[in-house]
Amino acid sequence: MVDGVVGGPATCRGLSEVGQAQAAALRDRFASGTEIRVHVVYSSPLPRARETTDIVLPALGSGNLEVHTHDELEEFRLGEADGLTWEAFRARYGPTSILDRDPYRPLVPGGDSRAGFRHRVAVALSEISERHPGATIFVGCHGGVVSAAMATAFGLAPNQHLVDLPTVVTSITELEILRGGERGRRWTCRRYNDAVHLHGTEVDPRDEVK
Repeated sequence: MVDGVVGGPATCRGLSEVGQAQAAALRDRFASGTEIRVHVVYSSPLPRARETTDIVLPALGSGNLEVHTHDELEEFRLGEADGLTWEAFRARYGPTSILDRDPYRPLVPGGDSRAGFRHRVAVALSEISERHPGATIFVGCHGGVVSAAMATAFGLAPNQHLVDLPTVVTSITELEILRGGERGRRWTCRRYNDAVHLHGTEVDPRDEVK
C-alpha cells in the first residue's frame, strides 16, 4: 500500500519504516506488562504480517513462543492483480471498492469474493481456537482479516454495506470465541481498534482523521 502496489503473496515486500515503528510501539505496549499474557502466536504468511509478529514476539508471553503460520489468515486475495499498481488495478478492474459487487463473486480472477473471504477468516479463527482451548492467542494479520472477523462476530451478512469496519494498523482487537452450551459457538468482541500505544507518536492514527 505504501508503494501504491497491490501487495499479495508474490510481491509483498514487508514493512516500511513507518510500519516498523508502529510494530515497535505495539511491542513496547506488551512489554509494559499491561496486556493479558499470550500463550500461542499465529501469523499470516505475508511478509508484512510476519515481520510485525516477529517484532512483537519477544514481548509476548514468556518470550520463547513459536510463531505458527496459517495460510488462511492472509489478507483479501486479489489473484492476478498481485503486483499491479492501484492505478493499473482501477484501470483494469474498475473502482477499488468491493461494496457494489456481488458478494459471492471474486473481485478479481483467482481472488476472493467478499463472502468467501469472510468465510475463510471465520473458519481459520474457529479452527485455531479449537486447537488451543482456553488459550490467549496472538494473531498477527491484516486490517481486512480483522474487519472480516468483526463482521462474523456481529453477524453481518456479506451483502450489507451500511457498516464500515476500518482497522487501524497495529491496533489491538480482542475477540473471544466460546463453544458449547445451548447457544452453540459465540463470538464476543472485548475491544476493537485499540491503538493507544500509537497516541502521541509520529504514527498517531488520530492525525489521519480530518
